[in-house]
Amino acid sequence: MLCDICHKREARIYYTEIINGEKKEQHLCEECAAEHTSFSAGKLGGKGELTLGNLLSSLLQGFYNGETKKVENEDLVCPKCGTSFEEFSKTGLLGCADCYKSFGSAIKESLNKIHGSELHTGKRPKGYEQEKAKEAEKRIQELSEIERLSIQLQQAIEQEEFEEAARLRDRIRELKAEEDQDKEGAPNA
Repeated sequence: MLCDICHKREARIYYTEIINGEKKEQHLCEECAAEHTSFSAGKLGGKGELTLGNLLSSLLQGFYNGETKKVENEDLVCPKCGTSFEEFSKTGLLGCADCYKSFGSAIKESLNKIHGSELHTGKRPKGYEQEKAKEAEKRIQELSEIERLSIQLQQAIEQEEFEEAARLRDRIRELKAEEDQDKEGAPNA
């Protein structure tokens, strides 16, 4: 695929920008990406290495015009791993899960600028929905008959199927009465 800007070189970078809720997608060669976006191969570790950390770092630096983002405490450091916010700004990598808490609002602001939102709403893995349905079915099978009928009763009520709900209610009452009779008739140990 050719670059969307120069139409000469092969596009190696898929660039998506979200500005004021409007999504703009481009396929760019490295040269056009360096000229027309905040992405630059020169910023990626000197050798043009394209890693997620280097890319995030170049984007962060682009948003902050090459300066480390100033936060309330510019010497902000994660108490668990010792990673500073300045290191995160340069490398694009966090040291541990606690860094998210330590750098909270500064990271949210960065994500908002880069991603257009501070929440990730990406795709789910293949088969996720089917796996969840299988797990739910398995849990239902492990329930007693009264519990399963109670769930069906609730669904019938929600769907306003009142005749079915009455039938299920009566069946639940019968099963509970049978249980009570079994308990009364069982010899005491």
